[in-house]
Amino acid sequence: MRAVQIKAFGGPEQLYMGEWPLPVPGEREVLVKVEATALNRADSLQRQGKYPPPAGESPILGLEMAGRVSARGAGVSKWEIGEEVCGLLGGGGYAEYVCIHEELAIPVPAGLSTIEAAAIPEVFLTAYQALCWLARLQAGETILIHAGASGVGTAAIQLARAMGGQAIVTASAGKHGACLQLGAEKAIDYQQEDFAVEVLAHTANKGVDVVLDFIGAPNLPRNLVPHGRSC
Repeated sequence: MRAVQIKAFGGPEQLYMGEWPLPVPGEREVLVKVEATALNRADSLQRQGKYPPPAGESPILGLEMAGRVSARGAGVSKWEIGEEVCGLLGGGGYAEYVCIHEELAIPVPAGLSTIEAAAIPEVFLTAYQALCWLARLQAGETILIHAGASGVGTAAIQLARAMGGQAIVTASAGKHGACLQLGAEKAIDYQQEDFAVEVLAHTANKGVDVVLDFIGAPNLPRNLVPHGRSC
């Protein structure tokens, strides 16, 4: 099969298309004919030699993919040949074929193309884990989402809205429109405004119930001003 490979660690110019052995699905794995993949920060870091793949994973880049099941390993019962799936991978998405455990494959949502579905796994699974498993956001609660226009941020806005929550986001001014269109009820320009002051003003000094923060230490003191459960 063809796969995107790395001549030497560095910039995008180090990538090339070459031949690679076709993977063979193991027990309870399906072989997927990849129709679309996605670009993650981790892919860029791996290309630079700063983020090695986990032990035993493919050295081929690509943490997400969508395509059709083309073969089944022993013991597979969940998928049939030809079904559309997407999924989060340890690597190998930048290739014509990749193997994934049947329990980790996700059905492509109705109404979405495989190109659209390839962009779902990383950001939506991360946002879902944060909002549902860690923060346990409830209907009627308010969440502050930093980097609201990022991949995980845009996913979190949509999930919060679907869960009955209200999302306040921080983002540069030019990205406010996209965040509001996705369902945020307020967007704060973190470059020009103090988000803690703006959150308290918007919530009548109540603050928020949950804070989703990708930045960490620099934001922590002001995250605690509008209080909330952090994740």
